[in-house]
Amino acid sequence: MTTSKRIEGIGHQVKGAVIESLGDVIGDAKLAAEGKAEREIGDKLNAADAGGEQLAGIDTDRIVGVGRQIKGAVMEQIGGLAGNPQLRADGVKERKAGVEQNIAGGDRDVAREDLAREDLAREDLAREDLAREDLAREAKAP
Repeated sequence: MTTSKRIEGIGHQVKGAVIESLGDVIGDAKLAAEGKAEREIGDKLNAADAGGEQLAGIDTDRIVGVGRQIKGAVMEQIGGLAGNPQLRADGVKERKAGVEQNIAGGDRDVAREDLAREDLAREDLAREDLAREDLAREAKAP
């Protein structure tokens, strides 16, 4: 899959998360389902290549977490404007849950990047060892 397809997947994920959140906030189950379907299309496009590795180290939970933060902020504002303290409190909880989900995805991104750096370091060491062995063989050759 090309990078452009994976970027397109991220676009679907973000769009879907926002639409799903909006549907949840306004109580429109059809809109929420459409958003979920859009997000799932993005999940498939983004993760289909390279055994599920995410483009540019972007974990899906980071994208969904941002959607939840948006949903929570909207709920919080609507609750405040409508004088509905329960909706406002639910919005605060949803926003905080989105922050936590985003952080968890970010932690996985960092762990993936660390593993990739370690793999590169091991490959570099192996190449250096081979080069030293070649030099030693050349030095012994008549």
